[in-house]
Amino acid sequence: MADTLVCDIVTPDTLLFSGEAVLVSAPAAEGDIGLMQQCSPLMSTLRRGAIRIKDEHDQVTTFVVDGGYLEVDGFKVVVLASRAINLDRIDKDFAKSRIEQNEKRIAELEKDDPARAFAEAQISWQQYLVSLR
Repeated sequence: MADTLVCDIVTPDTLLFSGEAVLVSAPAAEGDIGLMQQCSPLMSTLRRGAIRIKDEHDQVTTFVVDGGYLEVDGFKVVVLASRAINLDRIDKDFAKSRIEQNEKRIAELEKDDPARAFAEAQISWQQYLVSLR
């Protein structure tokens, strides 16, 4: 059995993933990092990108995150992501429809309305998801 560490990916809505990993790669603020059991403790902000979790059977599960935080203590990796989705669950048609909905919403809002910034962030995230599939 390979030396593993626990990996949890948490969003404001749910615990998206919890499992064992021999390697976790993540888009840290200063560049991509790889984490294995007994690595040095670390805390980092995350930028938009992919988190890859390799299990002891060499299976890789990929999640896409829209920023957040990562903490590792050598035996556990915790990712707190503002938004995240399993790469295999991205629905390109749904993402495109969300882009259209938010573009219509922006057209109806005043330029200084705070809801406009939220809609723009939604569009940016959905466009990123569409670009991945």
